[in-house]
Amino acid sequence: MHMDAGTKIVRAGELIENVWKQAYDLGNSLRAITESGLKNNEFDKLQIAGKSNLRYQQSLSGWSTTSSSISIPVMERNRRKMAASAWINYQISVFGGGLPPLGDGHGESIGPVLHVSFWRHATDFKDEEFYVTFPPNWNYWEVKDERLIFWDSEQDGKYPQWTFSLRLLELDSEHALRTSVLAPIKALLAKAEPAAALPANLPGLIFYANDETGLNLVASRP
Repeated sequence: MHMDAGTKIVRAGELIENVWKQAYDLGNSLRAITESGLKNNEFDKLQIAGKSNLRYQQSLSGWSTTSSSISIPVMERNRRKMAASAWINYQISVFGGGLPPLGDGHGESIGPVLHVSFWRHATDFKDEEFYVTFPPNWNYWEVKDERLIFWDSEQDGKYPQWTFSLRLLELDSEHALRTSVLAPIKALLAKAEPAAALPANLPGLIFYANDETGLNLVASRP
């Protein structure tokens, strides 16, 4: 059956609405199980250090949301002053600049993604250095084992900063979240090597490489 333009627009809007509903539910689940894990001392030496932040990024027209983020403040246990020293950031990108380009050059999309970051700042869509976008606007980053975007080595007792990415549609259960999100975070905080914390068969894992300019990251096709 031929579908007219009006129907296509309505169906596209309904599809995006459904994807964002799933993303919203996923974000709530991620926040709940992460905060619970922090309270139960499951994240190395870290504990929760305040209320989480929720942010949204709008499209250029302002009519739709392209990305959302949840940032959970953390600090080392047994510190006297309650103040965040780092953040566990979850950025969900459904379309727009937060989606990594595929490296095969055919213009296809990898689909909605979840970027998982451990940074010394919360995600902030008003500053391109403080959220995941392509091409990146960060300084001094590198890719380790084609799967972990990495910034600085451990200095002055601080944890290093990193990001890994997952295909959102494969994170369809609490088990998937614990397997593909929580377990790698815990392993990386415990100083596991990227290939061990993020094994090649990890459901949803996105692999990265530099493009020919060295200034952009491209994702390999799953």
